Amino acid sequence: MWKDKLLGFVEPFAHPAWGVSHSQRVYELALELAEAEETEVDQDALLAAAYLHDAGALEPYRQDGVDHAERSAQVADEVLPSLGFPSDKMPLVKEIILGHTTKADPPTSIEAIVFRDADFLDFLGAIGVTRMLVIVGIEDWWIPNAKKAVSVIQSRCRELPDKLLTQSAQRISKVRLAEMESFLAALSNETDEFKVL
Repeated sequence: MWKDKLLGFVEPFAHPAWGVSHSQRVYELALELAEAEETEVDQDALLAAAYLHDAGALEPYRQDGVDHAERSAQVADEVLPSLGFPSDKMPLVKEIILGHTTKADPPTSIEAIVFRDADFLDFLGAIGVTRMLVIVGIEDWWIPNAKKAVSVIQSRCRELPDKLLTQSAQRISKVRLAEMESFLAALSNETDEFKVL
């Protein structure tokens, strides 16, 4: 079955912030959002997109100068047919992948909407803080040190909630923002407003 083959294909994606665990969380949260919004979604397309949406940011698929979402859609185009994934669902998978970033225009299909919201929510809350801290020194181009991680966490708090499209995601974001703000306040207190971080 294509699902087992897909999970076998992505098993090596061990990145601490964009690996298989992130994909699983986003898939499950997208389904939760769809249920809360009382809407039906194509679970196959969501699953395929979830496990491949960041493939273009990972080795060996990353390509300098190519947006990771575009590259991930290319990888999906190359990989899914060989796994037996239904060809009629490929356009939706690519739409979900291409629409998941903050740079993309807001998506229109319900699958792409709940997926994008789920992906954004995974940058918020305790998991959002954890994801940024675990890549300090790993993704040097983006987060070379703890101060930069804090800066990115702060920007996620400011920017992402306004980009959420579903009411369910907006409700979840309030809880997750409170978690982040509590963490940041404690860290600021313990590091002289981040000066000795």
